[in-house]
Amino acid sequence: MTTVIHIEKRDNLPTAESARQWAEVVKSLPPDGWLKITIEEVKRGYTPTRYKFYFAHVLEVILHTCGRMFEVMDGNEFRPARSTTEIHECLKLKYNPVFVRTPFGGGTVAGSTTGLSDSEFINQFEETIIAEFSGPPFNCEFMMRDEWAAWMRNGKKF
Repeated sequence: MTTVIHIEKRDNLPTAESARQWAEVVKSLPPDGWLKITIEEVKRGYTPTRYKFYFAHVLEVILHTCGRMFEVMDGNEFRPARSTTEIHECLKLKYNPVFVRTPFGGGTVAGSTTGLSDSEFINQFEETIIAEFSGPPFNCEFMMRDEWAAWMRNGKKF
């Protein structure tokens, strides 16, 4: 069994969310036995919670509204995108491209969004996608981030 959690400290104490995650992990441990706990300092420019709205709402809306416009290679043939992960990979290619040059030629690949700070991810990457997909030919209808959060807290009811 391996469990990885990310703990954020502020003012020399873990944040409330980090403390909650740690408590859940400790409760899930076997009642008896030996465990090895390793704590490693990491430098992070992002928080994993930033992806909740993006994957659970923005990409879901895109997938269900216009996902048929996205195709991915499956063996030797293209097929429509089936998941938010596939839509995300397609969007990274347009909105976070990385240009590479090798001895074999050059090209464009999809850049990892984990390299973006929270501000860059939300205010540039995510907002650009929302703006572009809100109009034709996509016509997606998105909730605002805080509206979606309230909707989720309320059990997906308005």
